[in-house]
Amino acid sequence: MYTLKTMRNVAVAGCSLLLLTHCASQDEIRDMQYQLRAINQKVEDVKTHAVNQMQKRQASSVSKIDQVEDETLRMKSTLEETASQSNQFREHTKESIANVQTTLSTMRAEYDAKLSEMDRKIAVLEEKISQVGEKFGKIQQSRVVEAERRAQAAAQKAEDARRRATAASSSVTPAEVVRVHPTTRKTKVAATVVPSARTTKTSRNEREQPVAQSTYQKPVAQENSDSSAPVVASTSSDPFSQGVNQYKGKHYKEAYKSFEQALSSNPKGSQAAKTLFYMGESLYNQGEYDLAILDYQKVISNHSSDALAPNALLKQGMSFEKLTDHETAKIIYKKLINDHAGSSEASKAKERLGKL
Repeated sequence: MYTLKTMRNVAVAGCSLLLLTHCASQDEIRDMQYQLRAINQKVEDVKTHAVNQMQKRQASSVSKIDQVEDETLRMKSTLEETASQSNQFREHTKESIANVQTTLSTMRAEYDAKLSEMDRKIAVLEEKISQVGEKFGKIQQSRVVEAERRAQAAAQKAEDARRRATAASSSVTPAEVVRVHPTTRKTKVAATVVPSARTTKTSRNEREQPVAQSTYQKPVAQENSDSSAPVVASTSSDPFSQGVNQYKGKHYKEAYKSFEQALSSNPKGSQAAKTLFYMGESLYNQGEYDLAILDYQKVISNHSSDALAPNALLKQGMSFEKLTDHETAKIIYKKLINDHAGSSEASKAKERLGKL
């Protein structure tokens, strides 16, 4: 705009010069020409200066535009690269999430399968325990019946012996007769034995003769002692202590009976857990592992807080090992490790579990 304005001014000046040439003098014309040349020179200078500045400004603008374009291209490239990385990250995240979900699904399926298998094994174990319990109940019932039969037989034998003793004592004179003389001391004279009719019988007489002889001597014992109580072998300890001594002596059947008697007399006492455990140990040492499992189970179920509960679990697992039921033994060993971690029995269970 500045250049056009300048050219317009030059044109106006030229026109003015043409108009003035008709009425101006020669000197004035020279002055006018001089001024015109000066003006033309200024116009050229202005044109040169303005054009150069414009060219410089244009070149600078073009350079800045190029820079802006380069910067824009770089930013565009950066944005595209960022968008590409974002897409890759998004895809990788989706893939990772899908893998995690697949892994979780697999683990859940495996856990459900293991849980189902564990439930099945527990059901089998409960069924086996139930079967063993039924078997144990039948054995206990048979033992009760046998004990009653033996008690009746013993009572019958005692009644027979009492009858024989009564019959023998009624068929003889007193073993010793005391004769009293006024002026002398008492003297003991042996009496004559008169056998009864029963003593002439055959084999039964032979069994009754020792009873008769002991009956003859009985008055002597009464004369020498004021006590009329029968002589009974004294027991130095209770049934539990007897059972412990019998167990230490490896008389396991007798020990079991003693422990059973101690438990029946005090089923909820302080030694109930120990008694049940020793009953299981007695059966275990006799090779009756299925019955031992039940007594160990009573310790575990009824006395879970007792110090013998971990040992009962360990011996129960060992009993199942003896019965070649290794799967059940594994379950019991794992329960022992989980419920009584840090105990010596848990360490032994880990060792035995590692060998199965």
